[in-house]
Amino acid sequence: MITDKNNDTISKQLHTASNIAIRVLERHLKPLGVNNAQFFFILKLHDNPGITQDQLVRSDSRHQSNVNREITKLAKLGLVDKQQSPNDGRRYELKLTTAGEALYPKIKAALNSQEEALSQCLNAADGRVSQADFIAILKQIAQLDA
Repeated sequence: MITDKNNDTISKQLHTASNIAIRVLERHLKPLGVNNAQFFFILKLHDNPGITQDQLVRSDSRHQSNVNREITKLAKLGLVDKQQSPNDGRRYELKLTTAGEALYPKIKAALNSQEEALSQCLNAADGRVSQADFIAILKQIAQLDA
């Protein structure tokens, strides 16, 4: 067994927990034909039809090339409609296709299942950390790069 003297650090445990949570979510998403990098876009486009790719990048700190690549894949799968903006030819407006809208409730159910499992982990901590407090802490951590 390899000794890890940094095993009990916040950074190590946050990294490990994130990787595991993503893997579990991927298992729920795989039968739906989308992955962890794509499900986010289905959710965002459902809630914000007509959003531009640039707005997607700014809304979630994702790199432009990653957004472009995943939106292109979702368009090829027939889940996203990508139309050039009538107001600005450099921008593309995005919306879900009928197939994308039909997939939305299944993706939302997979996410809800994941959220329930994560909430149970918080409850197992004897109620010392509420879900709202935990999310607030994670948001504070995310601001370290600001």
